[in-house]
Amino acid sequence: MSAQADALLGDALSFVAKYHQSAALLQDNRGWSLSIALIATDSQEAVWLRVDDGRAVEVKPLCAPSDIVVRAELEVLRDILRLERLPNEPYLFGELTVQGPEPDFLRLDYILTSLAGAA
Repeated sequence: MSAQADALLGDALSFVAKYHQSAALLQDNRGWSLSIALIATDSQEAVWLRVDDGRAVEVKPLCAPSDIVVRAELEVLRDILRLERLPNEPYLFGELTVQGPEPDFLRLDYILTSLAGAA
C-alpha cells in the first residue's frame, strides 16, 4: 500500500472518529445502514466504509461493492475527509461525482456540513 493510500485511509479513520464523537449525529442517523466507496480518480487509492445503524463499523481499503460511490481526485477526497473543504463546490463543478440514492448523498452532505461547522 502506498503512503498516499495510507493517508486516505488515515483521513477516513480520523473522519469516522470525529463523527462518532457527535452524539447528535449518531442519534440522527440511527437506522441508516449502507456501504460507501471513496475512489480517487487520479490514483489507485480507494477506501470502503460500512455504516450499520448510523455507526461506521468498518473502514478499510476498497474490498466490496458499495451503495454509494464517491469519486474525486485524491486531494479533494482528503480535504473533504479532513473537513478542510465541503463537497458542495467540487460536486457543482464536476470535480466530485456521486453514484447512489440521492437521500443517502444528502445525508452524507449533512454529516460533513455539521462536522465542519463544529470544527
